[in-house]
Amino acid sequence: MPCRTAGLGNSGYPCRKTVCFKNAKPLLWGAVLALFFGCKPQEEILTSRPEPLTFSENAVVFDTVFTALPNVTQQFHVRNPNKNAVLIESVRLGGAAASPYQVLVGGRAINGMPPIQLRGGDSLQVLVKVKIPPRDSANAFIVYDSLLFQIRDTLQNVKLLAWGQDAVFVKNSSIRCNETWRAGKPYILYDSVVVPPGCQLTMQPGTRIYGFNAAALVVEGTLHANGTAQNPIIFTGFRQDGAYREAPGMWQGIGFRGPSRNNSLDFVQIRNAVNAVHVDIPDENAQPDLVVQNSMIQYARQAGILGINSDIQVVNTQITHCGEFHFAGVGGGNYQLLHCTLVGEPYLSQRENPALLFANVVRVNGLKRQNGLSCEVKNSVVWGVLPEEVGLLQTTGGDFSWKADNNLLKMAPEMLATFGSGTSSILGKNPKFISPSRLDFRPDTLSPLIDAGLQLNVLRDITGKLRDTKPDIGAYER
Repeated sequence: MPCRTAGLGNSGYPCRKTVCFKNAKPLLWGAVLALFFGCKPQEEILTSRPEPLTFSENAVVFDTVFTALPNVTQQFHVRNPNKNAVLIESVRLGGAAASPYQVLVGGRAINGMPPIQLRGGDSLQVLVKVKIPPRDSANAFIVYDSLLFQIRDTLQNVKLLAWGQDAVFVKNSSIRCNETWRAGKPYILYDSVVVPPGCQLTMQPGTRIYGFNAAALVVEGTLHANGTAQNPIIFTGFRQDGAYREAPGMWQGIGFRGPSRNNSLDFVQIRNAVNAVHVDIPDENAQPDLVVQNSMIQYARQAGILGINSDIQVVNTQITHCGEFHFAGVGGGNYQLLHCTLVGEPYLSQRENPALLFANVVRVNGLKRQNGLSCEVKNSVVWGVLPEEVGLLQTTGGDFSWKADNNLLKMAPEMLATFGSGTSSILGKNPKFISPSRLDFRPDTLSPLIDAGLQLNVLRDITGKLRDTKPDIGAYER
């Protein structure tokens, strides 16, 4: 007599072993074999204690989630390492009912989810969302929970942790005249915010500003953002979790235009913008309309600092990891770079434009703008992956003055000779930074930057360290 099968392979019911068949009639063998091979091992639910599930992440961590903003989502995968299927009896949150976390497993919300049969060697995608209600706190706070997976008498968990942060939301508007932003709750630029003509915005040390989506800070009056080495002022995108820390173009950046005058950025860090600093202030004098000192600019999609027929002074400043230009002064203007470090790393895509560009002409919205240009570069290093990282463009009929002393530049000697200055600069020699891959652009012990600069009355470096009588080239003093 034929033996009976204890389960049906592809019928929707759990598979178990198929018992022995003896003296089965030949006509039954086709059906028997179909039953036998229909029960694939990875579909048979283990009746003994299974190996524990494995997780692509043991903890899901959200770094700086601003309260009241749209949900932030992260993902991980849960895998069954067993040869046979396992039955996940439940997936649930371990915290209170009012948990800020929402979870989708295999595209379904876990509330009321039936048991899940996970085939042997298979995996499921888990999405974790968090939206944290405000707490009216100036300090960041931690929100804990855990995600529990129940298989028979085994309970496994993945930790959930988020740093919540209340913030001051600044929406589409002009700020009040003579307003001051302070350390404490960060400021969220929810969309473009304008400093009106004749008004001043002051930012105190430790102030944090986060740009949301296409937001910009547009300065038509005056901006004084003056931090310290210990408490810099930070401008960055609102997403700070995972790879978003290095993502470009998360907000527009800081724009100075029209009647804006007497602006200063000191000990400021600007990250994740389209153009971190964009200055378009044509005027009749050469006095700096913007002075940038002791600052760091990173992860700009286009330019770190872009000046169009403007007057800009930059001192002790590092600009790295920009998609196009790191500093560009075009369409005329007056530009001075002292003790700066510009490094064109292969960021996001292969750049085609030099890290440093000066040109007395530019087209803006299809209109040609050509004016006299004066640029001075001293005690600065301009390096990168391109064959030449310095570009100088002079058109016929436009004045162009170039002065370069005691720099390390990656540029062709014939270009330097054409513009008649900079014979004391080092050309094409590796600056030997300590570790560019770790964003450490200080000179190492064998760097040609050491003691190769001029005395410029720049007494301290970007970190606040005193410079000696033979200052190093670049933003750092070893």
